[in-house]
Amino acid sequence: MPALFCRRCRVSDPSARPFFAAHASLDWPEQPHLVLWQALTTLREHRGDGHNAALLHREVGGAAAHVLASAAGRTDREWLMRARGWDEEAWAVATAELADRGWLDGAGALTVEGTAMVAVIEADTDRLALDPWRALGDARCDRLAELLAPVRRAIVAGGCWPANNPIGAPEPD
Repeated sequence: MPALFCRRCRVSDPSARPFFAAHASLDWPEQPHLVLWQALTTLREHRGDGHNAALLHREVGGAAAHVLASAAGRTDREWLMRARGWDEEAWAVATAELADRGWLDGAGALTVEGTAMVAVIEADTDRLALDPWRALGDARCDRLAELLAPVRRAIVAGGCWPANNPIGAPEPD
């Protein structure tokens, strides 16, 4: 399975995907667990580059993207601010900008328009991330999720990696 990831990472088009391109250009380690780690990280950066493109297309900056993620309930505000380095002032400015756009209400909660925009950004992100996963096919994706589920549970159970964080570690469904 990791070898297939490696082959796919090397042939995916790196255009406008700087983080993906950087990871895909690294030398691959020899140890199987590190090959898997690098492959998954490379694919994660592929998705992240697409997410950045979707945000850029909607003129959503970094702090605003994190405010939206918190307002949508995907990530804890305090954890996000600490992990990404946003201070109260940057958070407040981004919140005000999103309120001016009609995406947040006065309490900082998503409006109907904001909820719709978050859904559009996530749908664009998912669409832009599909290429390498299509190459794997449904059966291999299902098998990968099956193999990684216990790893994910062990990492989250360790207590240092919250399940609901911006880097990801979603519960497989």
